Amino acid sequence: PDFVLQNMVGASIDFIIIKVDRESGFAIGSRRLAARSQRYFFAHRESLCREGARLKCRVLSVGPRRCLVECYGHDVNMTQRELRYTAIPDLRDEYRPGQELDCVVKSYDPEKEALHISVKETESNPFEGAEFRHPAGIRRQAVIAGKYGGGVFCNLPDGTVCMCNYSYQHEDSDFMVGDTVIVLVQRFAEEKRQIYGKIMSKW
Repeated sequence: PDFVLQNMVGASIDFIIIKVDRESGFAIGSRRLAARSQRYFFAHRESLCREGARLKCRVLSVGPRRCLVECYGHDVNMTQRELRYTAIPDLRDEYRPGQELDCVVKSYDPEKEALHISVKETESNPFEGAEFRHPAGIRRQAVIAGKYGGGVFCNLPDGTVCMCNYSYQHEDSDFMVGDTVIVLVQRFAEEKRQIYGKIMSKW
């Protein structure tokens, strides 16, 4: 689509030359054929397509909420949730076409040629051990990274995300994405691997 092509400047892509017009001085290449060849190679290498395999993927296009990457001929749409444990207000501030990222194979369906990868799982989850670094009842400095569905995502200095609401004296309009705030850590939800807290004031 046009909105993808407009954001692909700088991306590194593979293609197969299918025609050369020497008189006019140009060649025609097919990215589709190159991707098909790469997918065939990928599907027949157990070391690549098995769950848990660590691979490289290339960023093709970046928008505010989604990032299109290519991995062995598979175009994969990724959201912030699959890219980082830390909340990112705008992916364009962190990623650009042409970047090469480490990723892990989560699942692969050879019949549908469906590949699911994760970039964030190449690193340790900052939630691990957070209950000792940020015990319930303690106050911490954090940065507001986003507001979704009535909640506020705040990034603690070590990359841990705390899902917050406001203390009674504050309203949503009092705070903006990017503000540094003081949060009160309230509880840990192990099943969701999520920390919950309350925004007490601006820093």
